[in-house]
Amino acid sequence: MTGRAAALVALLALAACSSPPLRGLFETSKGSSVLSAGLREYDNGDYAQAGQDLQTAIDLGLTDDEQALAHKHLAFIHCASGRERLCREEFRRALALKPDLDLSAAEAGHPVWGPIFAQLKASSSPFKLAMQQYEAGDYDESAKNFQGALRAGLSDKERVSAHKHLAFIHCASSRERQCRDEFRRALAVDPTLELDAAEAGHPVWGPIFRAVKAGR
Repeated sequence: MTGRAAALVALLALAACSSPPLRGLFETSKGSSVLSAGLREYDNGDYAQAGQDLQTAIDLGLTDDEQALAHKHLAFIHCASGRERLCREEFRRALALKPDLDLSAAEAGHPVWGPIFAQLKASSSPFKLAMQQYEAGDYDESAKNFQGALRAGLSDKERVSAHKHLAFIHCASSRERQCRDEFRRALAVDPTLELDAAEAGHPVWGPIFRAVKAGR
């Protein structure tokens, strides 16, 4: 055996003896191995276990691309089980992480989730997505997407709306300082801003907005 061949055999033997640590070198996130298991279970038709493992992988921590993949498959599982609201929420989360996400031809042709994904993708800009999530009551995700939309750049009208809705979210969560800050940012863009009747009548943020606008 040549010296080069002997070195190769030794390297392979070392890899076999220490495979767990070596595998760890190639894992891109804490949840990647659980994600792989969940995707295998999905492919094998074990959707209940796949759903559990995909969610566990997300909870453990994944890269943005991995999270988008996990949320996409969770959407498939919910859609196939007649849980359309949850299916839509998972697609929204996937698109928030990866706005350029597309389905494969086979996935897009599915009669249930294909049209749902296409509809959501058509309105999946971070700002539009944030508004949809706000209206659906998913305030934590909505706030993240409003902030992302502001970083990406918005028209003045959208900036005002984003800051205003962030203020509403902070006020509703008893974060008055952050609520005031967001109202100030909205008014800095549009000093003539007024709340509509329903918004102005809110018992928490209505008085705060009026105080901020009056300079108090």
